[in-house]
Amino acid sequence: MLPDNCSFCQGKLVEKNTEVEVKKADGESVSLRVPAYVCETCGEVYYKPEVSRQLDRIAYSR
Repeated sequence: MLPDNCSFCQGKLVEKNTEVEVKKADGESVSLRVPAYVCETCGEVYYKPEVSRQLDRIAYSR
């Protein structure tokens, strides 16, 4: 479950697509556009658990 407000500054979280760069186990970097919740105040990014799991799978792949 994601928080309603940012854990750091209590700012409002808004859902939008963000760019993330994932470094794979073989050293290759991959840039992806994924959905996330971003704090309007400080820019902290929160991923849904399923997105986080997908990013982990990519990171550990070769």
